[in-house]
Amino acid sequence: MLAMAIIPAGIMPLAAQSDEDEDDEDAVSLLSHTDTVENPVYMPVVGLGAGYFAFYGDVKNAFRSLSTGKPGIRINVASYIGNTHRLRANLVFLTGDVYGTQRTVPKGLGGDGVWNLSDTANNLNFKSTVYSFGFNLHYSFQPLIKGKYLEPFVSLGIETMSFNSKADRFDKNGQRYHYWSDGTIRTVSEQTGDPNGAFLTQRDYTYETDLRNDNRRKGLKNYSNFSFAIPVDIGFDLNVSDRVSIRTATSLHYTFTDLLDGLTNASKDAEYKGKKGNDWFVFPYVSLHLDLFSQDRVKVVEELFANADDFDMAMYDDEDNDGIFDGWDECPGTPAGVPVDSLGCAFDKDNDGVPDYLDREMSRTGAVVDEFGVEVNDETIVELLGQSALERKDVEAYLSRSQAKTRVRGGLPIPDKFKSIDKNNDGYISFDEMLKAIDAYFDGTSGFSHIDIRELNSFFFDQ
Repeated sequence: MLAMAIIPAGIMPLAAQSDEDEDDEDAVSLLSHTDTVENPVYMPVVGLGAGYFAFYGDVKNAFRSLSTGKPGIRINVASYIGNTHRLRANLVFLTGDVYGTQRTVPKGLGGDGVWNLSDTANNLNFKSTVYSFGFNLHYSFQPLIKGKYLEPFVSLGIETMSFNSKADRFDKNGQRYHYWSDGTIRTVSEQTGDPNGAFLTQRDYTYETDLRNDNRRKGLKNYSNFSFAIPVDIGFDLNVSDRVSIRTATSLHYTFTDLLDGLTNASKDAEYKGKKGNDWFVFPYVSLHLDLFSQDRVKVVEELFANADDFDMAMYDDEDNDGIFDGWDECPGTPAGVPVDSLGCAFDKDNDGVPDYLDREMSRTGAVVDEFGVEVNDETIVELLGQSALERKDVEAYLSRSQAKTRVRGGLPIPDKFKSIDKNNDGYISFDEMLKAIDAYFDGTSGFSHIDIRELNSFFFDQ
């Protein structure tokens, strides 16, 4: 007995359904299946995000919020570490402008008649384009919602950064800004200028003065515009699918320099002087992460032949080993070695109802024969009827044998395009003949299309 059978693609022996859609669904289930990949190969995940820089240093913005920040771009490439998928290694590139504008109204002359130099020192501005490239370790916590939809995370790393701090000191006409106690900006100093002859001006927000070459910053000229920083991220990953996630997070970047805004307390005699402590900035951002190259965690396996293990295996057993599956065997239990036709029945050349391997003689057409195929005359039948040893059902069996005939094959005429499949020209396409036609189709030697194969399948069960 066969433990397993195979069904050629396109053949649906078990599909006794009238709806074509249901046939298609069954075909898919037979010819494909899904497998979970135990150890899929994970490739780097690419992320692209945008956010805003908020600066914290010696030059203080009046309001620190997203509305006063400058936009920036963040590119992230991540790779899993280990099999838990909790820990990731990230390479991060970040660029954008940090800036600060400190605006105060100078007090002018003090009560002692001495001019307050806060005119210059308390009205400052700068802008610096930052480029940073770094590495961090990212740890994801258990999902807040079952199904791994929302995962909180933290990350810690180190990065190298470059900056080019500049200030807006002059207007579009090259006149230096002077801040007066009445809140205006003029072309001459309030300490020495004539209010009637001082022209009003306003900032053009063009940052033209390189702070490394500012002669008012004694001891700070030509300082390095490279530094390091420690980035710390905290946020959430929303997993849209196995390959797509959206991140909402905030990163804090603590730098190893106090010169991002050009101010420091390192030089005691500098006209512009900051407070002690390094500069830092915050970058809230939203990013989209795509896993474009990793192996699928679940794969669909398409097969030329589908296993029939989960279906009616009785259809594909061959209990009498005559080469015809039980589902198509019209004569089960044929003795071993007896030749059979395409229906699994032993040959009966004289059509007397007794197979050739039991038939002792060739009978005339329509003759009544016994169990050995030997003709029985009417007198013998009448004599047998009178014997108690012979029951009525036995007589009926004799009579039925005389009218017995093989199963009517070819109840439907074979379409012209399928006549070549009927190799023995018996007007019936057997299962073996159909299998050979399908094999020829997949070998590319038949000339049939996939539509023809489906029609052949339907005709086989209708005939």
